[in-house]
Amino acid sequence: MSRLSLSFLAILIAPSSVVMGWSIVTPLQKAAAVATISAAIAGAPMVADAHDFTGSYADVKHPNCKREVVVEGNVATLKGTDGTPGCPADGSGRAWNLPGKIDGDSIFVDFSPKGGPKDLKGLWEPSPEPGIRWPDNNLWRLKDVSKE
Repeated sequence: MSRLSLSFLAILIAPSSVVMGWSIVTPLQKAAAVATISAAIAGAPMVADAHDFTGSYADVKHPNCKREVVVEGNVATLKGTDGTPGCPADGSGRAWNLPGKIDGDSIFVDFSPKGGPKDLKGLWEPSPEPGIRWPDNNLWRLKDVSKE
């Protein structure tokens, strides 16, 4: 918690009198603190309801090629390799990194560095095999790391 947040918290819980022997907190200051904290909360990205896409995936259209999603907040980074069309058993191939963002059960990825669309939408599909379903109906199946 930042010092500024702690200051606002002190104002909120302090009585409307002397705080730490040197400052008088007025109801107006309390209201301003509440408004500031409320604005900060309202402006924060809501990721609590977002699916966590983090993991390694298998792509049937690119056998053995790496597909990994790393998520921090609502920002995603997709890392992978491509072959022609598949990759060697070790997953090596032409490496790429793509930026994305998470919104609920959707992931939006900028595939333009690979010649694809800028904001391709993938949807989390929980069953029968969990993974990311893309508009071309391709499913990146989430790998079971306990079996690898």
